[in-house]
Amino acid sequence: MGFFDDFGKKVTDAGQKAMQKTQEMSETARVNSLISQNENKINGIYYQIGKLFVSIHGNDCESEFIEMVTSVVELERQNITYRKQIQDIKGIQHCEKCGAEVPKGVAFCSSCGAAMPKINNQDVANDCVKCPGCGTMVKKGMRFCTGCGQAMVCFVDVSSNTETEISSESAQEALLETAERECEKCGAKVPVGSVFCTECGTKL
Repeated sequence: MGFFDDFGKKVTDAGQKAMQKTQEMSETARVNSLISQNENKINGIYYQIGKLFVSIHGNDCESEFIEMVTSVVELERQNITYRKQIQDIKGIQHCEKCGAEVPKGVAFCSSCGAAMPKINNQDVANDCVKCPGCGTMVKKGMRFCTGCGQAMVCFVDVSSNTETEISSESAQEALLETAERECEKCGAKVPVGSVFCTECGTKL
């Protein structure tokens, strides 16, 4: 009986140790999770401190910070250029009042009715063609409108006054199915869902 008693005690001790080990691992994981959460909060605070510092002392900071601040300014400048490139690719501009994406060349925002800043329409005309469905100015050569996704039936090469077909018969059928409405004041065609006419600014 002594052998079995000793064996049973060893099994019990091993079970208790395993349970204790499991509890320790669980508790350690819980505490590590709390530490990780706090580190994320600390990093977020450091980020806010950095932004606040640059906004206040960006032009008169100590020499130790000049290189980092200069890098931030340069990267932000690059991002402004990249965002402008995206707008050019999509043929849109952002409304200064409400931030909505508006096709280049329109006079008024279709979301809030605010007057859009005037741009050189000749430059737009030389590089883009107006989507007959939604009015977005799309770069020549694009097969689909970047504003509504409609297949572009054709584009006109203003330098040679020639018209180049870039779509199939199915694209022409899609063109006929495009949903649009007319402005009651000026008669301009605007996409269904627009709140304001992009030509005269009248509320629809």
